[in-house]
Amino acid sequence: MEPSNQQPSAIRVLVVETDSLLREMLGAALAADARLRVVGTTGDPPAAASLAASLLADVTLIGIDARSEQAALAAAQEIGRAHPAARVVFLGERPDARMLAALPAFRAAGWSYLLRQSVADVATLARAIDGAASGLVVLDPLVVESLGRRETRLSALTRRQLEVLSLMARGYNNAAIARALVLEEKSVENHINAIFGQLNLSRDRAAHPRVKAVLLYLREGEGSAPDAPDPESRQRRAA
Repeated sequence: MEPSNQQPSAIRVLVVETDSLLREMLGAALAADARLRVVGTTGDPPAAASLAASLLADVTLIGIDARSEQAALAAAQEIGRAHPAARVVFLGERPDARMLAALPAFRAAGWSYLLRQSVADVATLARAIDGAASGLVVLDPLVVESLGRRETRLSALTRRQLEVLSLMARGYNNAAIARALVLEEKSVENHINAIFGQLNLSRDRAAHPRVKAVLLYLREGEGSAPDAPDPESRQRRAA
């Protein structure tokens, strides 16, 4: 019989943040989620790679601001080189176009990018960590909203397909997308398969087509994304 204690399967998280107050807040917020286990915190980005290794961190959460940007990105790259299976979640200040354009080159999958103002929503933060740990790419909702449609490969998609892709980029699974768009889950699966077909995305050893679709959305989207209902917001309103 499996033990009832789920702690051994919790995602091990290292928090790297130069702001001491924010670092403490992040550690406390994440520690309250049963799916996560905070194994350490540090305000020294250059020490992140060695700490991630010694603490056996599954995911390293790295804060990025104007002063620590270069050190934070260097730390993430070192973690990726030294520990290919390790995952990284970036926590930035704003949806900076230059930063977003560079992130897909970081690695094909297993990373997420959030904004600091989303830290108040622990569910969003935990979802990004869980997505990164699962090998997906998860973007902050505000980042997703800053992206949209132009004359690119995304132009082949319908508005409904763009709504589905928008929610995929936020890290929602098929069931959550179905609830948000008031669709049957099978319909969501059909839309996702149509997206993969329209964008000519296939499964290979490099990345799952779901990851490829989100990366394409990140690279080619701009403007305003179609408004897609947020399942969590709907639940809050219903309460």
